[in-house]
This record gives sequence, structure tokens and C-alpha cells, in this order.
Amino acid sequence: MTQMSLENVTMRFGHFHAVADMSFCIERGEILGVAGPNGAGKSTLMNVCTGGHQATAGTVALDGRDITRLKRHRRCGLGIAQTFQIPTLLSSVTVGENLLAGQIFGREVHGEPSAVGMDEILYVTQLEDQLSLVASHANLLVRKRVMLGAALATGPAIIFMDEPLGGLNADEVIEFLQVIRHVREELGITIVMVEHKTRALAKIADRILIMNFGKLVMLDMPEVVLNDDHVVEIYLGKKHSA
Repeated sequence: MTQMSLENVTMRFGHFHAVADMSFCIERGEILGVAGPNGAGKSTLMNVCTGGHQATAGTVALDGRDITRLKRHRRCGLGIAQTFQIPTLLSSVTVGENLLAGQIFGREVHGEPSAVGMDEILYVTQLEDQLSLVASHANLLVRKRVMLGAALATGPAIIFMDEPLGGLNADEVIEFLQVIRHVREELGITIVMVEHKTRALAKIADRILIMNFGKLVMLDMPEVVLNDDHVVEIYLGKKHSA
């Protein structure tokens, strides 16, 4: 069942088309990967979906409702959250206080308590033993888990994650992928991941969308996308270097 749909969405900056006439659907409960070369328009596409940018043309709809002109906080109130490549935290307070801040913000934008309980958030993010840690003292993996936990605390139905695996080593990638899986499996939240680490993306995504020059090149299951000669050679590099 479709949760979000984009129809003929374009995002222009002056004469530059960062996103050009994009149409696709995000299915409820899926993990959708978004990949492509630098400058393809991936982050712009994410911001169009989350309210960081308002599309120049076309329609963004959530559960059939047109949200194209809604600002980010209004979309958050409808259940759309976002995490960033560089963790955005309240660095001077504890991990637990960061999660509480997300919960308070979620209550304000929803007008009611978050649909996701704190016990559930601690379980999926594995932060039970880190609550008293000052956020600025946490390592990168913990900070990424805190940012995800704070996003979950707002009570989302769908989370957009911008390069969540960036900066992590191989073992940390495996660990964080498991956290992301738990978010979908335990909480039923739809996840959209923009990610350069395509082999890792293929391990977790139900489908992968490939972009280039602001356009949709291909959208299919990972085994189809990553074995397409056009995608492998031009957009993702050789298989062994993906």
C-alpha cells in the first residue's frame, strides 16, 4: 500500500534542475534505498519529501494528502522524520535528554503523546546503557543511534535517512544496519535511505532507486538494480568497488 507518492516532481535552483520530473511511490513498511553519483540530486529529493524544500513543480502526497507546500514541522506532525549524515544533537546534554527532547517536540507537533514509546526506542537503538552519557562524549556510532532515537521519539510513520552509514567502519556498518532493520521490523516504520555504500544498501533495502542528473534512472529490487550493466558501469562503479 502506497504511503508517499511523488508525481512529476521538479526542484529548480535558478536554471538548474536538481530534481527533474520525478514520479514514484514509497510503499508502506518498506526500506527504500536511494543511490547514484555525487550531484545526482539525492539529498535534494529527500528534502523535497521532508519539507526542507518545496517542489518547484509536481505533487508530493502522504497517504493521498497533498503535502507539497507544507513546511518541515508540519510534515513532522504528519509522521515524517529525517536524520542527517552528520549527527545533529544537543551536544551539551545527555543521551537520555536528547531522546526526551525528540519526544517533547513530537508531542508539540502531533498535539498528543508519541505513538512510539521510550522503551521501544531504547530497545531498537540499544541505548539503555548510554542514557547518562553526555552526547558530546559519544562516539560516531552512538551519536547516529541517538539521532535516530530522537527522530523515533517524534512518533514518525516514515523516516528519511541521509547517508546513515557515512564515517562508520565495517563492523559499525553491520551493527547500525541491524538497528535500522529493528526499526522497521519492531516498529513497522517505513525507511528511505540515501546511501553511497551500495553493497550495504543492497543487504537491507527492499528496492533501490537510482538517480542521475536529477532524474530517475531505475527503481527495482537490489539484485536487479545492482546487476544492471548500465547502473553498475555508469552510476555505481564496478561491482567490486561498490
